[in-house]
Amino acid sequence: MKILKIIETGGGGSGRHILDLTRGLIARGHEVHIVHSPLRAEPVFEQRLMALPGAEIVSIDIRKDVGLHDIEAFRQLRRYVREQGPFDVIHGHSSKGGALGRIAALTTGAAKIYTPHGLYTLNPVLSPLKKGVYGVIETLLARTVSDAIIAVSDREFDHAVSLGFPAGRMFLVGNGVDPRLPTELAETRRRVRERLGISDHLPVVGFVGRFCIAKAAERFVELARKVREAGQEARFILLGSGRGASDIARRISSYGLDDCLTVLPDESGEEFMPAFDVYTLTSRYEAMPYVLLEALAAGRPIVATDVGGSRTVIDHGKNGFVVPQQDDVSEMAEKVLLLLRDPQLRKSMSEASYRKARDFTLDAMVDATLDVYRAALAERVGFVT
Repeated sequence: MKILKIIETGGGGSGRHILDLTRGLIARGHEVHIVHSPLRAEPVFEQRLMALPGAEIVSIDIRKDVGLHDIEAFRQLRRYVREQGPFDVIHGHSSKGGALGRIAALTTGAAKIYTPHGLYTLNPVLSPLKKGVYGVIETLLARTVSDAIIAVSDREFDHAVSLGFPAGRMFLVGNGVDPRLPTELAETRRRVRERLGISDHLPVVGFVGRFCIAKAAERFVELARKVREAGQEARFILLGSGRGASDIARRISSYGLDDCLTVLPDESGEEFMPAFDVYTLTSRYEAMPYVLLEALAAGRPIVATDVGGSRTVIDHGKNGFVVPQQDDVSEMAEKVLLLLRDPQLRKSMSEASYRKARDFTLDAMVDATLDVYRAALAERVGFVT
């Protein structure tokens, strides 16, 4: 197949998804073109994107906000589709890439695919007016210019159907990661802890995510404060950066946590995950965050808010705990303290996470996505592989 992917965002889970999926598609003999916008692209994403072997990469300035600038972006995208096509599949990722990609695919004969990577209407702090407007736009596009929509978690799937997305065009394809060997995990844990000056006996609680409303990194700082107030010794590692960095730093200082909470920007969550003893997800909303899958692959117990993907990844009480999605982190602190105070429970949950990682492989994600492409093409033109 000849496949075109469009993405406006340049990092996070959607960026990781594009990179991993493209490698898998190329490895299976498909031709992949990627249109991406450099305006919000993270440097690491751009480096890895440009290093993708066998992929055709083109940059078009696509902005997150809606405006007249979208006309020029669409004109350039449409020209690329005409000049480099015909494509069998045009697959838009996230809201802006999904909208422009599906509209550009009209009249081309290509299957029009959309992966939201977390519909914005899942945001619990979004005003009813904005939620209504975004919901109407997303549903209109889903019903009029979509052959298939891929949700990455059960919660996103159900939410999309509740908005009015046609259930017959909805597919559930979870994200996936490569498995990790126990010897690799042990060596990575030793190396990272040695770098940070942390003994193997001191428990570490970790967090990975941007400083933004969705990820709620400030809750992790509050969690650290509650654990310390309970008299439990631990180190807290926060991997992240963003516009809220100054607020996070202020909170850490005001709570007197400078000696036990370390903020590390521009570090790899996948690299640091084995060094954690407990992984926490404090998000307000998600689709299927890769950090949860990385925690599984590293065999980490997880304590997560009840957001998209959490109940798919976590068997409550077996490999972690799911707690209410709220600013009060008291229940999360209770579960973290339970794990920190019980090494045997941490060990059993670690083993359970490592076993569960087999359910979320990268190969399964790529194969399932190809099945969606084939189904959409078969529906349109009787395509058979």
